[in-house]
Amino acid sequence: MKPLSTWLPRTPFWILVAHFVKRTLAGEAEEGTESVSLGLGMVLAILASPGAFASIFLFDKYSTLLQWFRGQMHFDPYKASVADEYFFVVLSMTIIGLVMVLRWNRLFPDRRDFGNLAQLPIPIYQIFLANFAALFGLAFLFAAVINAVSAILFPTIVTLSDGSVAAFLRVGIAHWSAVFSASLFSFFVVFALVGVLMLVLPSRVFRVVSVAVRMLLVVALLTEFLSNLFLQLLSGRLPGSALQNMRFLPSIWFLGLYEKIAHTPNPALAHFGNWALIALAASILIAVAAYSLCYRRHFLRLAETFDNLGGARHAGPRLPIWLNRVLFRTGFEHACSSFTLKVLLRSERHVMSLGGYLGLGLVMVAQTAMDDAQTALFAVPLLISFFLITGLRVVFDLPAALSANWVFQSAADDPRPLPGAVARRFLFLSVLSWQPVLLIPLLTQHLGWPAACQVTAMNMAFSALAVELLLLKYNKIAFTYLVHTNSPQIVIRIIGALLAALLLVPLLTALERWTLKDTSHFGLLACLLGLAFYEVDRRRRLWLEQESVLTFEERPAEAFELLKLA
Repeated sequence: MKPLSTWLPRTPFWILVAHFVKRTLAGEAEEGTESVSLGLGMVLAILASPGAFASIFLFDKYSTLLQWFRGQMHFDPYKASVADEYFFVVLSMTIIGLVMVLRWNRLFPDRRDFGNLAQLPIPIYQIFLANFAALFGLAFLFAAVINAVSAILFPTIVTLSDGSVAAFLRVGIAHWSAVFSASLFSFFVVFALVGVLMLVLPSRVFRVVSVAVRMLLVVALLTEFLSNLFLQLLSGRLPGSALQNMRFLPSIWFLGLYEKIAHTPNPALAHFGNWALIALAASILIAVAAYSLCYRRHFLRLAETFDNLGGARHAGPRLPIWLNRVLFRTGFEHACSSFTLKVLLRSERHVMSLGGYLGLGLVMVAQTAMDDAQTALFAVPLLISFFLITGLRVVFDLPAALSANWVFQSAADDPRPLPGAVARRFLFLSVLSWQPVLLIPLLTQHLGWPAACQVTAMNMAFSALAVELLLLKYNKIAFTYLVHTNSPQIVIRIIGALLAALLLVPLLTALERWTLKDTSHFGLLACLLGLAFYEVDRRRRLWLEQESVLTFEERPAEAFELLKLA
């Protein structure tokens, strides 16, 4: 694909627009850290894929031939399309919202932009208009690309039985208007939220609050996409009183817009179409107003940050010496654990990666809690521990400040720590420390004191075994290891973790309930867990005999080997 600058006029304004577009899409590799940078063509291809595949999968539902084979003689495609239209509305809002949340820190210029642009004879209002034009153009382009394929395929599939051009145009215009408006609404809501927060909060407070708000937005978007309500709509089963409970969901408003334009017989939903138009107009006005008011102040404030870059940093609270000796065997373990904690609290990349993964876990936890309250007592603690352990293990492989890992390489020589000891200690503290404090009082109210202690002990044992298995051959320090991973590998690991949770958590829940029936059952399970810990420890000792040093870089496979035959 040709560079963006070749498609735009070679004037100062459009050169600035191209600069801000590239900056918004740039990966962190261009900021000095290791990451993946996606070009505009790759981003557009990724955004267009979900809607295209979803439309293709719907052929089975609306095919008149398959309906005849299944004996569906009175199938109403327009009534059945409401659930699928809701899917496309939620899909559009979720994708645009996630893109905006992940690009949150690129919506306004940073110190590098100020250092480069403030020296040029360019008025601030022109920089403002160029940045806004770039962002609005990307929003318009993303919304169009996400829904381009589905806007043609979905109306075609729905109107197969009708076969008229008028029906295709009616459904097509309704579909395009609903999903495109929903995409723009999601974009401007996030954009308005950034502007309002920057307008009312000091810069230091904004950095802390923005991370928390972004994580909440990720959880909210994923919850809306994967909630039980969404599954009911996708399967075509809409409870009679559900509309009253869902009237505050923006996705329902834009579904009502679809119903209003398509003239389908559902006046209850069509009523929300007016709400969608009002919400879209309000989000645009608030976003433009907040952006206009805070842009100049934010851009000029960047000059003050250059004077504070070398300023002294205040040390945070420290643990007592006796507690450090209890928690950490050596000063090296203490230093590495402190470094790991600071990366998880300060690095935006790691916080968002962990927060997005934990958001998926939170959706599963909420789903489990709503399905069966009695089962949730056993399954929810297991789910929380599972996603916390696997989430931390995944982000451990995302490097931070690789140019400074020589400090750990030199400090790890004497005394030499065991590979994986630091990560194991950190995971144990993160997962096991809160379980007795929270689970025993909570479970005592429902199961009694002995059963609560027994279930808590089993949860802690399962968590500890999961940590040992995940770190069996881990010979690194978190965030200091250069590993060559790509997006497909990360997606495969996340999908594998979700499938493992769906399989393991029900099994472990059944085991815990089985052990409560008889004390001998608990003793048998304790013996089996003891054997499992023994086997894991034996395998680790065998591995340590071969690999007993810390590694800081992935060693690529050799292209060829010399055969010493002489």
